Amino acid sequence: MNCEEIKIGLHDFVDELSDGFMKREIEVHLRTCDKCFNEYKKLKNLFEKLKDLTNTVEPPEGIIQAFSSKLLERSIKDDLKEKIVSDPEKIKQEQINLERGIRESSGAFRKNALSMTLMASRISRPNLFSSRINWSKVILILLPLVLLAVAYLVYDLQKNNSPWKIKTAEGLIFINGKANNTGTISEGESLLSSDSSKAEILIPRSGSIVVDQNTTIILKKAKDGNNRITIEKGSVKIKNVSEEPDFAIDLRNSSVINRGGEVTVFVDEFKNAKISVNSGSTEINYNNESYFLNEKYVCDIMDGKKPGTPYCSDAPDTLIHEIKDFDYNNGGDNSIDNIISTARKSDMLTLLAIIPRASQIKRVTLFQTITNHFPPPENVTRMGIIKAEKKMLYLWWEEIKEQLKFISDHK
Repeated sequence: MNCEEIKIGLHDFVDELSDGFMKREIEVHLRTCDKCFNEYKKLKNLFEKLKDLTNTVEPPEGIIQAFSSKLLERSIKDDLKEKIVSDPEKIKQEQINLERGIRESSGAFRKNALSMTLMASRISRPNLFSSRINWSKVILILLPLVLLAVAYLVYDLQKNNSPWKIKTAEGLIFINGKANNTGTISEGESLLSSDSSKAEILIPRSGSIVVDQNTTIILKKAKDGNNRITIEKGSVKIKNVSEEPDFAIDLRNSSVINRGGEVTVFVDEFKNAKISVNSGSTEINYNNESYFLNEKYVCDIMDGKKPGTPYCSDAPDTLIHEIKDFDYNNGGDNSIDNIISTARKSDMLTLLAIIPRASQIKRVTLFQTITNHFPPPENVTRMGIIKAEKKMLYLWWEEIKEQLKFISDHK
């Protein structure tokens, strides 16, 4: 299926209405298409928010049903008065049609808020521009939208969690340039630690940030599921235990999105960054592309460029050096040869990550090297990997990751 076909079926997929075949096709596509996956996340997030709306704003029982019935009853009378027809049978048929409208409208109001909203958006456009506007029906269409908007506003305001409290501090901590060791930090404010100080900041309902020495951060947004800071320099460790886990750390030309767990981000004086995932999962966004970083893996970002090849947190220094040469110093095939000769069995995911960036000839060598340790699963072919097909790379990645986890757990 292509991206356009996926988008058509994405709404039913998120609403859990897709049949078995369509569900499988969409799941496979989302694993290999970053663009569609981002659309899925946006739509999924919207659905999750809308599901909670009934718990936030609950109109009195029966008010919508009573209001809709009254207005539609009045609409019937008004329409019948305007009918100047001598044929009694035609008038009777018109009344039957309008009464059917009442029953259909009553059933529609018993649907969930999301379905009602989507229905209104589809049927209101032609009605609003008809030759004669029926204001009763217009009000019935707009009423759920107004209730939905008010409910969402209340729901959104409840997610604000500013300010954040400074739990502990060693040495002198500055908030917006003023010494403040036991206070708080609010949206738009900065925190600076010196070479002899550090602090722990509590994130309401989410976790905490450990700010190391010589670190400057700015709190850009304080909202459940959308907390965001900028790190100018230094090191921070994010511990994220929220049910709405997204926590963003903005860097030069990219953002690190912690999806839950623990991640450490270091930025040096030249804005070069190192992202280390201690637990959970993390995503790096760069130029509208997403790069996923697994647990116990590290990624370097030099000069604000494209994220580098991920490598194990315990990888040998010689391997890390060759990876940086390949990523940022035009090491080319020579660097790939050195990486292959240095890599351990536990570094096969690094070799797999290099394949899309390697030449056709080196892809063959990389494929054979990885196969020696982890034969590809049944539905992954040699030619598909040499062509760097995203779906096959993903399936092989998942297979190797699970086997490495099994080996690690049984050491």
